[in-house]
Amino acid sequence: MTTNDTKHDSGIAERTPTGHKIQIITEWDDDGTPSLETLAQFDQGRRRVWRCVNCGDEQNEPSGFEQGCPSQPV
Repeated sequence: MTTNDTKHDSGIAERTPTGHKIQIITEWDDDGTPSLETLAQFDQGRRRVWRCVNCGDEQNEPSGFEQGCPSQPV
């Protein structure tokens, strides 16, 4: 798949017990020509991470935020 553009979608998921306000970020390659082949390859060109809105830390799963958020208000 030729990549001319990268699309992304996100939404607030939750606040973790350690104070991170995490957002699910899904990015995928978009060559501007939707087709059955593009849809079939969607998972191959997709990256999903969980990102803390406060500190910017990224993890591959929502349970990866064991350390307290350094930006958490005291």
